[in-house]
Amino acid sequence: MTDFRELQEWEKAHELTVAVYEITKTFPEEELLGLTQQIRLACAAIPIKIAQGCDRDDYEMQLDFLEMARDAVIEVEYYLLLCFELHMLDSSDYDLLISDVVEVKELLASYIDKQSHNFDE
Repeated sequence: MTDFRELQEWEKAHELTVAVYEITKTFPEEELLGLTQQIRLACAAIPIKIAQGCDRDDYEMQLDFLEMARDAVIEVEYYLLLCFELHMLDSSDYDLLISDVVEVKELLASYIDKQSHNFDE
């Protein structure tokens, strides 16, 4: 088993989650149980799923959790676009967060590919 805190993928996903929590503090109060909650939950799911995958001995289960993390990244990417188009995010915050999302997505894709090769062996 791998300590998830040692993974760059987890660290970047955690940083993204903290950033999303901070930025969503400025969202309209009426969205607290709507879009604010949805994007926070989706974002937190990324490092959570990475950590859960690290706790599994079975490569196939590890890959399943990593795929769920990747799905959550795509969900966050959409929510950020929606928030931007609804004028809940300004362009500089949107660009910064999307850049982080892309980085996490690329790191996860690479890690999934690496773990897939381990599974095939």
